[in-house]
Amino acid sequence: MAKMKKSLFKKYFWYYLILLVVILFVGFPLFWMAISSFKPSVELFKKPPRIFPQNPTLTWYTRAFSNSIVVRYFVNSFIVSIAAMIINMVVATMGAYSLASFKYKGRRLIMVTVLSAYCIPPIMLMIPLYRIIARLGLNSSYIGVVIGHLTVTLPFCVWLLIPFFKKIPNEMKEAAIIDGASAIKIFWDIVLPLSVHGILSAGIMVFILSWNEYLLSSVLVISDTMKTLTVGLANYISSTEIDWGTIMALGTATTIPIIVLFTSIQKYFVEGLTAGAVKG
Repeated sequence: MAKMKKSLFKKYFWYYLILLVVILFVGFPLFWMAISSFKPSVELFKKPPRIFPQNPTLTWYTRAFSNSIVVRYFVNSFIVSIAAMIINMVVATMGAYSLASFKYKGRRLIMVTVLSAYCIPPIMLMIPLYRIIARLGLNSSYIGVVIGHLTVTLPFCVWLLIPFFKKIPNEMKEAAIIDGASAIKIFWDIVLPLSVHGILSAGIMVFILSWNEYLLSSVLVISDTMKTLTVGLANYISSTEIDWGTIMALGTATTIPIIVLFTSIQKYFVEGLTAGAVKG
């Protein structure tokens, strides 16, 4: 047994070492941002820099959240991200189920179109999307920003969900049809319960993409009170000055909802991704 454990340790040592290096490489900037948000201004630019603050302070958080517009940025981001998540989960679920389970004329064309839309960089959609939203009178509105986010996240969500529906055995649906179940009943009573982890995983990914989205939000929003948090952070950067302390504080506060979301439903997220990765 001891020899087997030693063999396994040697076998996976380099995998764990590489994983540790990647985690440190990705996590250190976030750690530095969080630590810097508690440093007073004299320590932010001290040379040589110190990792931990000597005189920790909440000055930057107090300054940031004493401004009511910052709270408004958070509210806007939550509204847009949750709306985009819910709409994606509903529309993409039905669309992906249709593409995965039924054969009809034009199905392949729809799949190619969805894939093409997913492959187009958001910056290519910026000008035409702005013109459409502005012509509809929806710029600087929640609806306009949500539509902008949907153009990026909906194709991604559809392609992410297709494997989950393909994984469901056709025998189960055929048995339900023999028992007299309608297509809607099969979808509601059989397909959805078996795909809930995949749908939830797609919803989480959409929330994160929408929460972090900057490019389209910066173009579709003109009014300062309608800006999302990522766009509002740009207010603290000017040609003559960068308010690093406030940016560090708001950047840390921005990551907290994502961390809390992942921590609370990590189990379902991992199960959903692994379930969609294997076709049964």
